[in-house]
Amino acid sequence: SSCEIKVLYIGQNRNRTSISKEVATEMSKTLRGAPIVGYYKEQKQDFADHGDRVVFDDEGVKFECMTKPYGFVAPDAKVWFQKFQSEDAFGNAIEREYLMTTGYLWTGQFEECKSVIEEGRPHSMEIDEESMKGNWSMDYEKNMEFFIINDATFSKLCILGEDVEPCFEESTITAPE
Repeated sequence: SSCEIKVLYIGQNRNRTSISKEVATEMSKTLRGAPIVGYYKEQKQDFADHGDRVVFDDEGVKFECMTKPYGFVAPDAKVWFQKFQSEDAFGNAIEREYLMTTGYLWTGQFEECKSVIEEGRPHSMEIDEESMKGNWSMDYEKNMEFFIINDATFSKLCILGEDVEPCFEESTITAPE
């Protein structure tokens, strides 16, 4: 099934990173071919978070990824920027410009991902940590430091559960508009 993904928005976000449109444009070149993954929890009947688990055993401490592929961003996928209007928690109007793409979910293979197309789900992106370059800088108006991403490669796009708040507010995977 075709899907549409709000990947990230331009500027500062609540995980204290900042991505300019120029950097997002360069990063967007690595979207095509990226897997769309999810961590589905049967007992919850929904997707969960990024699905990382810490394992302690006789071999030490290691991280396990609990997600599995549910689809992909095609090599010829459409990639564009689109503005959306919303409100913050105080009722103030906000306009955010999102990096968007299309993808495919294997709804015929995995029943659980039909809900993503039928109802939509929150989304989160994953960046390859080794490819990420940037620097910390202080925003004195907000009195907060932000990591300004200057370059990075997408490693995965991740389906989140309905009760999981994405880093980029209103970032979703839905049926195409």
